[in-house]
Amino acid sequence: MKRSLKKILEYKVLTNDKTEGDIKDFLFDEKRWTIRYMKADFGNFFSPEKVLVPKEFLEAPDWQNRFFPIKMSNDEIDKCPDLDDHQPVSRKYEEMLFEHYDLKPYWYSAYTVPIASSFYPPRPLKVPSAEIDENKLDTILRSFEEVKGYHIQAADGKIGHIEDIIVDDDDWQIVYVVIDTSNWLPWSKKVLIAIDWMETISYEKREVKINLHTESIKNAPEYDESQTIDESFEKTLYDFYSASLIK
Repeated sequence: MKRSLKKILEYKVLTNDKTEGDIKDFLFDEKRWTIRYMKADFGNFFSPEKVLVPKEFLEAPDWQNRFFPIKMSNDEIDKCPDLDDHQPVSRKYEEMLFEHYDLKPYWYSAYTVPIASSFYPPRPLKVPSAEIDENKLDTILRSFEEVKGYHIQAADGKIGHIEDIIVDDDDWQIVYVVIDTSNWLPWSKKVLIAIDWMETISYEKREVKINLHTESIKNAPEYDESQTIDESFEKTLYDFYSASLIK
């Protein structure tokens, strides 16, 4: 099922020792746009204890009671390499993290389409190319909190900003971004854009370029965050945009 990261950030994270923490962020890799870590805080206002929880330790959330269980103990959290000393999260820190958890790093794994994944959007997804100076960067990780608010540049002008990210909870693949047009149009409207339709993303300019015209966004099916994103809505979405994408 498709889930909103903005809503999940309101949940409590729960260790297998029944210790509660706060979900602070999600990190994804820009090569595949797949969630790799949950960032959680098990401390308090005076003494934060922030850790990265690998995707492999995320269990099925309790959507009704808004709890997100993880396969980690308090002892594992206490002995986790200090996150505050490694910002931004480097590849070296990730290697330390995977050694600590005795996990195989994800960058050695080939992509496989999940069996339970919905038909929409069709897999594998094409991800936007990144406008970055690779020589100045020792990470491929990006943060949901970082990209939230990025402006959307259509083929003929700006049209809104990223309000939310939608993931498929079968494999934690990012499938859509939610665009809020309220700052650019005389009315407020939210629409979904598949990452397939995003051409480039600039982390310096805080901007995403899409191969659509502003008129297409204005006329796109409206996204209602109170409703489930089902296959019928996704088919309507793809049928609409398939006729609107700039070839």
